[in-house]
Amino acid sequence: MANISVPIGNQRLRFVARDPEDPRGALLYWLGATEPVQAANFFELTQRFSPLIQVVFPDERPGAFVNLRAVRRVLRQGSLDCLYFLDDSRLDVWSGANCTDLCNLHLSRRHVCR
Repeated sequence: MANISVPIGNQRLRFVARDPEDPRGALLYWLGATEPVQAANFFELTQRFSPLIQVVFPDERPGAFVNLRAVRRVLRQGSLDCLYFLDDSRLDVWSGANCTDLCNLHLSRRHVCR
């Protein structure tokens, strides 16, 4: 488990994901909110809330961009990283730390497993 101690200031965004109904749109997930807020421009929002880190969901949905200032801790569980946010919500994402299974399925010239 890794504890992340970054001052949160006015940052209330948990993460930004693409809107599945509109590929140009975005869904904003805020700390403390149960439902996402729709926005028109995914690219603009990822720039506005930068720096964000890109993550991949384990169920092959399009990934998201996470605000690390909103993450309280990260718990590694096998091939998953469980991100626990400041509001005690959780997001499971694929961990690239042990990627030999993925690399055996999808060869890439740019990536080297360690």
